[in-house]
Amino acid sequence: MSVSSPTPSLTLARSLPQGVDELIEMGPFELFRSQSETGSTEAKVDAMKRLSVVAFAIGSESTLSTLLPYLATLAMKQPPQEDELLINMAGELQKIVPTLLKGAQALPILPILERLAAVEETVVRDEAVKAINHIAPEIEDGPVLVAMAKRLVGADWFTAKVSAAGILPVLYKVSGDRELVNLMKEVAQDETPMVRRGAAANLGHFMSHMKSGIEGMIPILQQLCRDEQDSVRLLAVATTAQVGNSYTEQPELATKVILPIVRAGSTDLSWRVRNNLAKSFSDVATNLGIGGIEKYEKEQALVMACFVALLQDIEAEVRASAVGHLARMVHWGGADLFESHLQPLLPGLADDIVMEVRSKCALALMDSSEGGTLDDSTILQAFGPLLENFLQDEFSEVQLHVLSNLPKMSRLLEKMNGVVSSILNMAKASNWRVREGVAKLLPHLADARGLDFFSQVLLEPAWLNLLQDPVAFVRNAVVASVGQLVTVTGPAWFSSNIIPRHSNIYDQSPNSYLMRNTIIQSYVEAAIALGDTTESTGSEVWQELMSYILEKGLADKVPNVRMVASMGLSRIMVAAPSHSSYIQGKIKPLLESNMDQETDDDCRHFQDLSLSAM
Repeated sequence: MSVSSPTPSLTLARSLPQGVDELIEMGPFELFRSQSETGSTEAKVDAMKRLSVVAFAIGSESTLSTLLPYLATLAMKQPPQEDELLINMAGELQKIVPTLLKGAQALPILPILERLAAVEETVVRDEAVKAINHIAPEIEDGPVLVAMAKRLVGADWFTAKVSAAGILPVLYKVSGDRELVNLMKEVAQDETPMVRRGAAANLGHFMSHMKSGIEGMIPILQQLCRDEQDSVRLLAVATTAQVGNSYTEQPELATKVILPIVRAGSTDLSWRVRNNLAKSFSDVATNLGIGGIEKYEKEQALVMACFVALLQDIEAEVRASAVGHLARMVHWGGADLFESHLQPLLPGLADDIVMEVRSKCALALMDSSEGGTLDDSTILQAFGPLLENFLQDEFSEVQLHVLSNLPKMSRLLEKMNGVVSSILNMAKASNWRVREGVAKLLPHLADARGLDFFSQVLLEPAWLNLLQDPVAFVRNAVVASVGQLVTVTGPAWFSSNIIPRHSNIYDQSPNSYLMRNTIIQSYVEAAIALGDTTESTGSEVWQELMSYILEKGLADKVPNVRMVASMGLSRIMVAAPSHSSYIQGKIKPLLESNMDQETDDDCRHFQDLSLSAM
């Protein structure tokens, strides 16, 4: 097992008092211990970052007999070691389980991590909790794990109890010991707010692992949701999204327990509580298990009313968090609840003074149009005018959310004249990302509005202009769309309307090899799209494209253009199984002749790849 380690540094060399001869005789552990016992904090941290490397170097037996006892001494040392050293110790110990130490072999690590889980510094405790949660499933020794949890919960100082709350869900999942339920209740009722915060943050995960007796945890959840500290309430309210199937399978219980919590959280006096609920609202709603069940229509309406309250919150941050779940709530509630509760709010959200709300609303509308929850008439009526406004928004982020997702409703573009007009205007936008988004949409517009519309309205002002855009990403977006355009228009139309114009641009760009590269790349994408066609017109157009690539691309004066053409040929050969006779009779001889004259090694390499693929 190879383990990555930090790059050797001068810190290591300067921290060791031994001479060169002594260092040669020292083993990995002795070297590690020597550096760890220097007076330099930097040197000790540097050594600890190599802990897992040392463990793998000395093997499992020496790790158990020498390395872990030494680490235990460092962890128990008073005053405590530097925080950075302890963080790295916890992180490195995770790397040796289960790759080096398997099963019960990892037991000696637990006392070390238990000590780290009780220190003052939060980041050290968090890393220790992460390490314990990683190692516990490998150990599977219930009594040992429960005993460790008892010691942490029974500690005098709150830090150990906070860490206990973080490991109890995993320990319960591993052991299933009912004593852990009592320990979770104990930390949830602790007098210290920090401990209750830890319990509130992890109670949902704990309950998700309970196969029975979940009713006994309901009073604890309700108590935390009514806590006097809003820092506790905000975590307790959000934890209802983490309970998994605990309530989904019991919707009647969920409506009695969770629904009142959701209603109280959506109107809590603390905006932080409302915001935390908004961040996970769709998950909370899903966990209720009442979605789509006619029996619970009133409860569904109440859930949607709570969501509406968050969407209309006076705090912009709460509105932004809630609108991020708009699409999922549309699908959760269905068309009727959308029309009665959510649709009236959309104009206000789309015109919100905060850009983040408008941006997330734009994305949510696009996602809501998928899945068949809303019919096309509702989408056109509710979303059409809003999309026009989004495309004219002063912030490009809002525009891009619409542009990048419009293919999801490309079937409706035929009926969205205002949206199409806005897209055309954006082809000249100053922001190149907006122009890139327009370029990606052009084949969809051709499909939705027809070839006459494309040739009369889109070809000159949009397609050809964007193909010659000064920004490479925009040109590449047009090139990437060529294959789809060929599929939409058909080879005959493409040959008569697109190829001549592209060829004209190539001929008019003698001083711009980048533009000639772009045209060659467009021919390559079109040829790949037609590579498996057996229809006569498609074969003729494919051959026309190949002649341009061979006669213009491979004969260009600039090696870079010839290399692009050569790379394209290698791709085309793989995608053109139906043109084998033409390839063998026409292309292969020309390519072999060209290779004899080619002076650039890279071009020859890709031409050789093309020949190999024939």
